[in-house]
Amino acid sequence: MSSLPQQQQQQHQQQQAELPPHSSDPEQELPRVLLALQTVYAPNTVVGPNNNSSTSSPFDRRDVADRYLTSFQRTAVAWIVCDRLLSTADVNSATPATAAATTEDSTLRTQRQFFAAQTLHAKCLSDVYQLPPTSLPSLRDSLLNHFLTHATDSVRAHLENRPANRPLVTRLSMAIASLAVQMGWSTCLTDVTNSVLTPHPELGPAVLELFRSIPEEADSNRLVLGSEEDLWAYRDMLRNSSHVVLGLCEHAVQSIGNNSSDVATTEAVLSCLQSWIRIVDMDPQLLERTVLLPWMFDLLTDFNRGGFELAVDVVVEMLRTYPSDRRGVEGLVTAIIPRVMTLGQQLDGNVNTGQLTPFQRSVQEEDEDGMRGYCRIFTEMSESYLSLILSHEEMNQASLVELVLQCAGIPDKEIAGITLHFWYRFVIGLEELEPFEYRQIKIDSFAPQLTRLLAICTHLLKYPVGVEDLSPDRLDDLEGIRLYFADTIEDCCRLLGGEVVLRATGDPLREECNRVASLPPNKQLSDWHGMEAYLYAIQAVSMYVPPDERQVIPFVMGLIPQLPGEVPLLRATACQTVGKYASWLGMQPSHLQPLLPYLAQGLSIPKCASASAVAIREICEKCNSLGDSVLQLYDGIVAARQQHSGGEDFILDLRNELEVLEGVCKAVSTKLREEPSIINHLAQPIVNSLKAISSPQSVASPRQISAELCRLTVLVQHLRLPRPPSQPGIMNRSEFILGLMREAWPMLDAVSQKYPRDFNCGEKLCRLHKHSLRECGPVHYAPLLESLVEQTVKNFGLSLSSPYLYLASIIVSEYGRNAAHSKLLYDMVASLASAVFNTLRTTDDFTAHPDVVEEFFFMAGRMINYCPSPLVQSPLLNSLLQCAALGMKLYHRDANRGTLNFLESTVSYSLKLRLSGPSLDANGQADMAALERAILAEGQPLVINLAQSLLGDLPAYRLDSGSGSIAGVLFYLNQLCPDLLMQWIQPPLTTAPEHAKSAFLVALHNRVAREEFNSSVRRFTAVCERSRKRKI
Repeated sequence: MSSLPQQQQQQHQQQQAELPPHSSDPEQELPRVLLALQTVYAPNTVVGPNNNSSTSSPFDRRDVADRYLTSFQRTAVAWIVCDRLLSTADVNSATPATAAATTEDSTLRTQRQFFAAQTLHAKCLSDVYQLPPTSLPSLRDSLLNHFLTHATDSVRAHLENRPANRPLVTRLSMAIASLAVQMGWSTCLTDVTNSVLTPHPELGPAVLELFRSIPEEADSNRLVLGSEEDLWAYRDMLRNSSHVVLGLCEHAVQSIGNNSSDVATTEAVLSCLQSWIRIVDMDPQLLERTVLLPWMFDLLTDFNRGGFELAVDVVVEMLRTYPSDRRGVEGLVTAIIPRVMTLGQQLDGNVNTGQLTPFQRSVQEEDEDGMRGYCRIFTEMSESYLSLILSHEEMNQASLVELVLQCAGIPDKEIAGITLHFWYRFVIGLEELEPFEYRQIKIDSFAPQLTRLLAICTHLLKYPVGVEDLSPDRLDDLEGIRLYFADTIEDCCRLLGGEVVLRATGDPLREECNRVASLPPNKQLSDWHGMEAYLYAIQAVSMYVPPDERQVIPFVMGLIPQLPGEVPLLRATACQTVGKYASWLGMQPSHLQPLLPYLAQGLSIPKCASASAVAIREICEKCNSLGDSVLQLYDGIVAARQQHSGGEDFILDLRNELEVLEGVCKAVSTKLREEPSIINHLAQPIVNSLKAISSPQSVASPRQISAELCRLTVLVQHLRLPRPPSQPGIMNRSEFILGLMREAWPMLDAVSQKYPRDFNCGEKLCRLHKHSLRECGPVHYAPLLESLVEQTVKNFGLSLSSPYLYLASIIVSEYGRNAAHSKLLYDMVASLASAVFNTLRTTDDFTAHPDVVEEFFFMAGRMINYCPSPLVQSPLLNSLLQCAALGMKLYHRDANRGTLNFLESTVSYSLKLRLSGPSLDANGQADMAALERAILAEGQPLVINLAQSLLGDLPAYRLDSGSGSIAGVLFYLNQLCPDLLMQWIQPPLTTAPEHAKSAFLVALHNRVAREEFNSSVRRFTAVCERSRKRKI
């Protein structure tokens, strides 16, 4: 509660005050719960004694009733009340006011019984500590009686043709299963079989439901047990009892016989079996010998039969759990392989008869469920048995790969995509084979399938007809699927080679182009999908194509300018292809001439602009001959933008313009020595725009200001002049940046004041300064340092925007090692800290500015790491530690990380000084003394916060990872002042579980190594978390 803002605390307290109090007497609590349930589930029903509508009820409002029931579920009296709710007779006798009618509304009765079962299930998971251990057997017996009653009623309901309450039976099964784990009920399987199933064989599906729940509840992350050892012992018991479950399933299957209409029993057997295979890790020899194996595969021969999908799930789970490289599964693998192959591969005797396999029938009938099920099985077996597929022993492995290949050829992209992970693993497996000669033999043996796979994936890349009408979300999904198929094509290059794959996609592209060219002119424009798919595949393999390729890529580059420009999706893929082959174009510049105008035209088409801009940047990076052409292109963009209302809503998005500008900078960088005027040619329009928008009369928007700052940043980053020292008469990079920033400085100062609180403007300005400083170099940028610090402090004071704190961190990291700048840096940090302290005075203030808290403490941490002495020897350190004590309570991951980073840096620096010993100079000794005083004065609240984070009362986002963690701060404190830490940390840990606290304190006392200490912290917090769950 202490972490909530004050307003939220007051609201929560008000809501709690509205709730009627709970009673520990079931006779008093039951009627209240019934009234609350009636309000929630039947709000229009009149409630109250004698149905008198004038009588006021504490649950007239549904939200109040809902909160009351939620809080009731955590009480100890809920055990008895829910037990009574599950008994209709007890409920009716307890509520004479609502029992005037001769029959109770069945829907309301069903809902409150489910609420009761749901509550008992939740309490069996985590609240068993509320009951004395001696009462658990009676609770178990009561739950079993309810289970028997309601399971019997469900069977009767089926016979009487009325709805059965299966969810209630399922929830009761889950409650019994959870209680079984809590009690360590090792004979639960045989006990339930003897006491429930033997006298009531008709309850077979319900008992199987219960048995399915047993391993699932033992595996639940909501289960709270006092000892992990008890849980592992229970799981071992389940594994040793697997034969009991298999026996029950076999008996149920035998009882079904040829009765294919008993779908309920079939599904119950399959669900139970899947749960035990997935969680319990049954002995594979049991599965090898069970009659359930041939029974399941018999179900799989008919995809229209009840239980088919569940049978698929079980077989997939079995394949996943028992891969071929696991010890002891040889018999099971031998039993599974021929059965799976029969589903998809025709036997020798059936080849000439025309009899189709189940998989072939599903494809012929276009049955999606059947195709998906068989595809999952074939793909999972191929992945799980990959070691056999790659084995040197001949086992007709190609037939299994052939089945997966047939699945990949299913027209439904979603179903075909199931196979893609296998192909990824298949390629990796082949690549890892040793020696090389054997690897090449296996690759050659599978080359025909891989070549067909290329054709299949390329076909699946095709956009559907009418793709232009798809919604943006559906189009995004389609693009994601296409990326996966393209990745598979790229993977094939690693085995077959880029040239082979390129020819396998380039030759069909020629054929497709000839086919489209032969169509009537009125049909050519609508039949572009195949050409686009081949281009997409060709760009996917660009990394593996040699730069001197002379067969396919020249044809492609000659084709692209001739493609119809009226199809945006085709044009976008064509532009991407040009960009991907920028290196090839750099070696073959003769093909560039018609391509640049094609790309330039694409900038004016919204759906192609991004692809065109990226392609222009990519070819500028690789082609040295484009300087003049792209410079003219960018001049045209600038002129068009200036004629368009100052750039607002210009047809070319800023992001795409910046891509082009980056490419221009890289393309002209090689010409700057011969033509230095290009620098001014690019920079002057930006400077002129800045001058115009910085004037007092300008009404430029924040968006326009941000755009000019971004353009200037691109020049600074990507205009590659030689680094200093340079030849006489030739401007170097530092001189260019320093001159540019000096000219622009008054304008930058002015625009920062126009919209001081606009976060985006501030972020772009700070990004410009960061890149200018780093590209120029701290030594050459030093003349502007004081102005930069002054602007940073002033702008932060006006805006309280975190980017200025980030910029201050960059300044500290670049100049902190230079003692000549230490006073300036300290004054900057102190001024920024003063602004932060004046603003962040309360917990609510911290909560409202988490980004400021994060960057402020990262800046302080960098000051400790790079320029510690001025800060450590000042009173500001104590204030920072006090502020950190508040920042640690903030429920914000990044803010918490920044705070802990500062604390860990501070304590570790103090420890470093302590370990230096006599070698410290006077300044170092002064630092150490100041740090010890600060930690002695401010350390206890920090340690209390750290302890509360371990207990779960405060945030613990960073337990032991990275630079800045709870474990890191405690570890360094323990090395620095172990006695003080032990004195401070023990009082807040009084509420921790005793055994966990003792183990953690022992680790502190023994001053164990960092890795071992991290482990002790993780163990301690895990136990505390389980303890908290039990108390909630």
